[in-house]
Amino acid sequence: KAAALLIAIGAFVAGALTTSPANAQLSEGGGPVSYSANTLEYFDSERRLVLTGNVDIVQNDARLRANRITLFFSESTGGNQSQGLASGDIERMIAEGEVYYVRPTQSARGNRAVYAVRDDSVTFTGNVVIASDENVIRGETLVLNISNRRTVIRPGEGGRVRGVFVPQQNTQQNSGQRTP
Repeated sequence: KAAALLIAIGAFVAGALTTSPANAQLSEGGGPVSYSANTLEYFDSERRLVLTGNVDIVQNDARLRANRITLFFSESTGGNQSQGLASGDIERMIAEGEVYYVRPTQSARGNRAVYAVRDDSVTFTGNVVIASDENVIRGETLVLNISNRRTVIRPGEGGRVRGVFVPQQNTQQNSGQRTP
């Protein structure tokens, strides 16, 4: 059951970003992304967009919230190098300060999250909590390699990874006998 929970957690986080690397997505279904923040700053020479203050990004049934989210863009594939605000594909995204990623039955939180398109990985750090239904895992660092669906959760120094999983209730009573 614990292995199934880890696979489910990994699939949950992978589901957040399972599109091709050039098309980073929050939701499996893709679609338009809406956002709100107290402040937006775009640094054209750095191809960097910074959203600060109660940042809320929504795509379909997925929501990413943080105090600050910074998006780094690649060069546009078009011939015009100066195409303006946020042209090009997302290369990296950094969410900082009370980071929450929420889908209808699953959520993850941490102090910081970094999504690197080139490495096809997402890393949550700082007081990480992952929940799926009633199942919960806590650690200091969560690293998910999306392409090979490998999830690693590490404790803080001197600590341990902790979790609770709730087995699904069987409709038949187990009489204490092993079933083949």
